[in-house]
Amino acid sequence: MDKSMYKNFDYLRLIDNYKEYNNPFSHDFNIIFQSSPCQLLSEKMQLIPDPKHYNNRLSHSLDVCKIACLIVDYLNVIMEKNHIKLINKELIKAISFAHDIGHPPFGHTGERSLDQIMLKSGGFESNAQTIRLMISDQFNVTFRTLISLLKHKRIIPNVRKEGTELIKGYYGYMSGDIERLLSIYQENVLEQYIIDMADTISYVISDIKDLIVFLGKTRFIQLVNMYFTVDTLFEDSRHIFKHIGTKELLYLVTDIIKDINENILGPILNSIENKTKARCEQSIISKFVNNISLKVNDIDPMYSELEIPIQDQLKLFLLNQITRKCFLESEFNKGIDTKIDLRINKTFEYLFSLNTDVTILPLEQQNVQNLLSIINDTNKARYVCDLMCQLSENQILHLISHLEERIILT
Repeated sequence: MDKSMYKNFDYLRLIDNYKEYNNPFSHDFNIIFQSSPCQLLSEKMQLIPDPKHYNNRLSHSLDVCKIACLIVDYLNVIMEKNHIKLINKELIKAISFAHDIGHPPFGHTGERSLDQIMLKSGGFESNAQTIRLMISDQFNVTFRTLISLLKHKRIIPNVRKEGTELIKGYYGYMSGDIERLLSIYQENVLEQYIIDMADTISYVISDIKDLIVFLGKTRFIQLVNMYFTVDTLFEDSRHIFKHIGTKELLYLVTDIIKDINENILGPILNSIENKTKARCEQSIISKFVNNISLKVNDIDPMYSELEIPIQDQLKLFLLNQITRKCFLESEFNKGIDTKIDLRINKTFEYLFSLNTDVTILPLEQQNVQNLLSIINDTNKARYVCDLMCQLSENQILHLISHLEERIILT
């Protein structure tokens, strides 16, 4: 029985340029990590719209990589016991640094704004944008890297009604390439589960740390006491964990809220005050990683799955609810979202209606010329989305500032 984690087709690339690489996944990692879209992630927000002083998409990707490698070390012990080829860490690194590479400026708010603009032009979604980059000439990554990054296996409709919510999927024009992948890979590969788990652990912890610094310790504690209660969170939990009985879920929510307060929030608050954040964070992460188990697929190990205890699933959900209740759903953040939406729309309108006056545009001349040469509105809208993803948040703010100055002057 073949117990290899990797097959010959994993190393194929959509653009067959007849090059052979001794370490194909290392090549993927190097080209991703050294790329300008990856390095630009340092200038894109994670939670707080200030990527210089809070976690940004690049620091998050680095964190995901570290956690994913810890998970791999843990799982490879199981792999050895089952006489299965080890999980490739270079592949894990490549996926870690690529998983958010399609995010536009201003995070999920910027993503939703662009999607609304693109309702009649194929939509916009960050993972779809990641895949769009990965299949381009610039990256042309291996099939295994691509399938590990493909989160949603549905086509985003070319035209949707006004007000339709964001659809997670891939762009219609990519369907030929995606169908080719899906004809080879029948299920999710193990690396996707690893990155998803590392991603979740990373952002629930880093978001809370950023919130404490942003709000201040006193205000953060006030909000947690207000919103992080059994009465507030039980109904939310019931919608997600429908397979758990009411009494059992009530018991679990009550117990886990107490555990989070004592063993996660308390230590994080103390670690920020005592400047021991790294040690505290490592301890929290290790507890999650050590509770993971592996459901080995003996027929085809690449389709093995991570299994997470229900208590940890619920714990991660409730930790995420702290950020949602205390910040994302607040009137203050809704005001920020409104400003972001306005700036995204103004930038898109400026680029889409661009003429020869490009003196305030922070883009390479070749990109500008490409944009000016596009006649089809749908193709132009897609290209504008690409250009906007190449801009930092500060560049957009400066661009809007210049546009507003021109309005005043005229």
